[in-house]
Amino acid sequence: MSDTTSSKGRARWLLIVFVAVMLTVSSVAWMSIGAGKAVSQQAEELAEQRIPELREIAELQSAMSDRVTQLYLSYSTGERLVLQTQYTERAERVHLHVDALSRLNLMPEKRQEFLAMVQAFDLQAHRFDQEMAKGADRSWDMLREHLAGAQSVIDQMTVMLAMWRDEISVTAQKSGESALSEVGRLTKLQLGFSIAVLLVSAFVLIALYARLKDQDELYRRAYFDGVTGLPNRWKLEQQLQIKLDQHGTGCLQILRIDRLKIVASTYGHETADQLIQTTARWLQTRLASHNIPHGLYRLNSDSLAILCEQSAARADAERLAQDLASISNRPFELGERELRIALDIGIALFPGDGESVSCLVRNADAALNAKSNGIHYRFFEKRMTDDSAFWLSTEGLLRSALEKQEFELHYQPKQSTDGSTTKGSEALIRWRQGDKLVSPALFIPVAEDSGLILPIGTWVLYEACRQWRAWADSGLPFLPIAVNVSAQQFQDEAFPALVADALQQYAIPQGMIELEITEAVAADHPERVIATMQQLKQAGVSLAIDDFGTGYSSLSYLQRFPIDTLKIDQAFVRTMGSSPEDAAIVSLIMSLAKSLRLKVVAEGVETTEQQEQLSALDCDLLQGYLFSKPIPATEFALRLQSTQSASQ
Repeated sequence: MSDTTSSKGRARWLLIVFVAVMLTVSSVAWMSIGAGKAVSQQAEELAEQRIPELREIAELQSAMSDRVTQLYLSYSTGERLVLQTQYTERAERVHLHVDALSRLNLMPEKRQEFLAMVQAFDLQAHRFDQEMAKGADRSWDMLREHLAGAQSVIDQMTVMLAMWRDEISVTAQKSGESALSEVGRLTKLQLGFSIAVLLVSAFVLIALYARLKDQDELYRRAYFDGVTGLPNRWKLEQQLQIKLDQHGTGCLQILRIDRLKIVASTYGHETADQLIQTTARWLQTRLASHNIPHGLYRLNSDSLAILCEQSAARADAERLAQDLASISNRPFELGERELRIALDIGIALFPGDGESVSCLVRNADAALNAKSNGIHYRFFEKRMTDDSAFWLSTEGLLRSALEKQEFELHYQPKQSTDGSTTKGSEALIRWRQGDKLVSPALFIPVAEDSGLILPIGTWVLYEACRQWRAWADSGLPFLPIAVNVSAQQFQDEAFPALVADALQQYAIPQGMIELEITEAVAADHPERVIATMQQLKQAGVSLAIDDFGTGYSSLSYLQRFPIDTLKIDQAFVRTMGSSPEDAAIVSLIMSLAKSLRLKVVAEGVETTEQQEQLSALDCDLLQGYLFSKPIPATEFALRLQSTQSASQ
């Protein structure tokens, strides 16, 4: 903020000088035509040379930013040809502004340095495009490397352009001071020319004042968030670098606002902005109560950061994090809505957890994204970076697995209570890497975090439909297949249409594909869930609530859900023989389901004792290792064929 205050101080000083010049010239009233031309010439030079330079600098920086943004879009979407035309246009725009700057008397050595940066960026962009052109054989590691190279060039160019702007600003200020000095000398000359001096002086001073105001605005946009008014990531890194250079101690806490994106998609971005503004104000109040030097920053759409100085004590950082995590205990009233949020907090202490800005931010992010086990704050540990490396590696392998078709579905039978008849199956995804199968527990969280769960879930749906049709065409009995649906899939507005297309493509009869939705997903925004469920029912699927008993579904909403089945979570089934409480929960779920005329499936059945207890409760279907583990499609078909032969 000191830079901004200094700029405003210079602007006020110039205005005071301008008023003083007007009063002096009016009283003395002396001026000459020749000196007036000299002042006018200074103003024209500023308007004709320096202002165009500033405009071209701003345009060039915007054009280069658009180019690197285009590279990131190409990387995130995996598309090349769709974005290529726009990318070529942006490249031509950059070179037009480079040529324009070259015509504005740019020093040869500065021009060569700048052209070298543009060429370095072009080289990285060219290599990125070559890698993207490889299609399925592209290396995501190489793409990230080229993106990092391009971003490095942009960062260097940003520093150079900032220095250039500062030079122009200093030159403009000196021009203004020179003009004021000339006005003071001219007070000894004729009265008849005083008006001309006033006009010229006014033009110069107003131009300088406007430039300083623009500089303040550019500074504000560059270093402060427009929604909250908080300093942004660049300001945080600047302040953190100062502390590290001074060998200071403290802690960096990165806070992620849970479910903010869901609020934005449900109620709109205006409500989400209001929520983050309210959260920021609450955080500032809590931070002030701790009476420690601090700074609050906004990093991105759903993340904030706190830089605490002077103390690196873990206990102090933990007390602060515990206090901030208490935000989940209070609601925020936004108009007629009452919203609750939670904060996940990652903490890195300096200098112990990193000796550079990038290392500290990266390690605090690693702590933020580590598994929490229900705790909302985590301190950085070295193993977290190993987990992050595994996460990124797995993401790259998952992208490749989709292209190479390394996924397959295994099917776990659903049996009648006596175990004699197979009534259906559940499709469970497996990832085959060579001779081994990777458990979904290892890669599904990565897929959900990276967004790959959407294409993977689409593949599972279509593959299950294809397999059902293949079994039906081979003469096997018509048995429903259950498919698990992730939260991201269910919240996608295009999901009902996707399901309808899959059913139509493979001519699946009504109810032969069952979608399993977890209770937690069903309980999130029930009104919207009901509307989506109704669309899915119209498409021709049956619906099941999975892991029932572990969430918090309202009975009133459960009655309105157009569902067909409740699946009792295996945690209750596993302990119902040893825990009277869990046995009572299973019995209550059975009674609830029967009263709502719903079918009940118990999963995780592993013993005959569990089978007998569930049979006594009149459970409809059983699923678990007592009958069969998930098996490949060919084995499942052989199992059905042998069952048919035995019954005949």
